[in-house]
Amino acid sequence: MVGVMLGGLVSFAVSYQQIREARGQRADEARQERRRHSEDRQFKAYADFIVSHRAVQNALHFYDAQAAGKPGINDIDVLLRAGYNSSAMVFLVAETERTKNACVGVLRVLQHAQDAIHENAGNPDESSPLAELNVTLGRAMREFENAARAELDVNGPEWTWIERR
Repeated sequence: MVGVMLGGLVSFAVSYQQIREARGQRADEARQERRRHSEDRQFKAYADFIVSHRAVQNALHFYDAQAAGKPGINDIDVLLRAGYNSSAMVFLVAETERTKNACVGVLRVLQHAQDAIHENAGNPDESSPLAELNVTLGRAMREFENAARAELDVNGPEWTWIERR
């Protein structure tokens, strides 16, 4: 009788230990899955912000080049709004101050670009500050890209801004 009770107790202890280990393993898997989803959201938010920024930067480049078929002020305003809107998700998912500050830096330059476009809209003869703003915008975005890469632990060197001529 004592042997049966002892065997049952050992069996219960082993089963209890296996249950605890299984729960711990499921909890670890759930944490890993949440982290993966979080990283996916970060990558998407950062990519959307970068794409929106590139659209603005390209539009400003063509607007300043006086090229045929260049975008109008309203077109650029739409792109700027898209850039501002995409930054909202960046602020929701960013985990480091460096990434948040770099995003703010890009938004400041976007605001300067919008102001410059509207101030020079009525004076086409004045020299446009857009070429300089485009370089500043590129530098600000490169800082954001480097900050995002560091936050997401993407391997590789940080790149500095190289001006296009």
